[in-house]
Amino acid sequence: MSGFLLRIIINAVMLFFVTVELPGIFIDTLGSTLLGAAIVGIANAAIRPLVSLASLPFNTLTLGSLTFITNIFAPLMVVKTLPGVQISSMVASLTGILLMTVCSYTVTKMIHDR
Repeated sequence: MSGFLLRIIINAVMLFFVTVELPGIFIDTLGSTLLGAAIVGIANAAIRPLVSLASLPFNTLTLGSLTFITNIFAPLMVVKTLPGVQISSMVASLTGILLMTVCSYTVTKMIHDR
């Protein structure tokens, strides 16, 4: 459990840096950043496997492009959940997703939760 909390904190710091560097993503407060990282972490741990399993037949037919589309719309769902988060365009969403995915993957490989 401590590895999960550590990943959420590191993801919150990375989310903060992504919002500072990308002009299309805006978060009001540090609390919104932490809550956004927690929601993304919970969504990746619980909801994403269920959506992946439910979309498996369509994912097979579309050769994986449904997963790509789901990954683009995931932060937009977080925006709807949090009042202090704004994403201005799909390009900003896609760039933020790519940066957060690479960073989150790296952190997950470095921190093993046993």
